[in-house]
Amino acid sequence: MRHSTVTCHCCGKIMVPRTTYSRGLLGYSPTSSHCPFCLSDNWHGGNPSLHERIFWLMGFGLGVLACVMVGALLFKLQWLAGIEGVYPWLTLLTNAVAIWAGYRFYAWFLAEED
Repeated sequence: MRHSTVTCHCCGKIMVPRTTYSRGLLGYSPTSSHCPFCLSDNWHGGNPSLHERIFWLMGFGLGVLACVMVGALLFKLQWLAGIEGVYPWLTLLTNAVAIWAGYRFYAWFLAEED
């Protein structure tokens, strides 16, 4: 027979998850489960918290901003050199470098220390 106990990722206690019910059109139905000790819905550690989601959104916005800033800098340098729009491959390369820089900033911003 299998054991039905698990360890809560929030409080660290050994527990049996409890079912949470919500009222629907035809009565009550199970919607999720929670830890009976800390009442966390994230007892299994799989759902990101609101804090993590906001942090990811901030990282995405800052990554897009970094992409735009690097692209603007590289296009400005091309304009100062007088070669803006002369070489189509240079424009493509500039866009690729700007996107790569934005992605690397996003990855750096969200990197977790283990």
